[in-house]
Amino acid sequence: MGRLTDKVVLVTGATSGIGVDIAQRCIEEGAFVGVAGRSAERGEAVAEKLGDRAHFIALDVVSENSWQEAIDRVVDCFGRLDVLVNNAGVMTPCDVENTSLDLFQHTMSTNAGGLFLGCKLALAQMKEQGTPASLVNVLSTTALKTSAWTLAYGASKAASLSMTKSIALHCAEMGYDIRCNAVLPGVVMTPMVEGVLNAAPDREAALANLTESHPIGRLIEGREVANAVLYYASSESSGVTGSHFSVDGGQTAA
Repeated sequence: MGRLTDKVVLVTGATSGIGVDIAQRCIEEGAFVGVAGRSAERGEAVAEKLGDRAHFIALDVVSENSWQEAIDRVVDCFGRLDVLVNNAGVMTPCDVENTSLDLFQHTMSTNAGGLFLGCKLALAQMKEQGTPASLVNVLSTTALKTSAWTLAYGASKAASLSMTKSIALHCAEMGYDIRCNAVLPGVVMTPMVEGVLNAAPDREAALANLTESHPIGRLIEGREVANAVLYYASSESSGVTGSHFSVDGGQTAA
């Protein structure tokens, strides 16, 4: 028996990076997984690689209609929704003087707004089912410890951490058996981070700085983040809600 045997999990941002690792770990533990993202080409390829327990789900996280269609599609495919993993996100490195209003709003609407919509609409489906369920939000250590060049990104992640706690409290007060928790990764070598490095004046120096920000002396692996998500998704964390777990090699402790 796996830790998620026959559970249905929807993972956003699952067409690349950490999302693929999360989807893979869930399937390894017996789940059916909706691989959600905007790119059908990448999503179909990931789902095919993961096997017959995975199915691509088209999703634009800033659209409420797209969210509802995605959740309906998951239910059509698998019969229910037990776990939502909000993993999709965007980041453009920028300080306060160089952050445009458009960039700020785009970052907030994608990272925080998308998480809000996902939790709201998934909660409605989970409540109707009346069985234990879990909302897992993959954020960032910038929710706790930001920097000069992560103004909008850090703000969106801090807002998302606050929402995680608010949603957890709401579900508890309403008597729903639905938990909401967050995982805060350090730096993982994803396509998003590759983009940040490639935009830096000195890529190697930027990579060295990111690596040195982790006291363990290396970047974090996507599978390490996925293991933390798995804990929150499984019944092992049945008494845990409104919490956050940093997978950052000591980054936020330093």
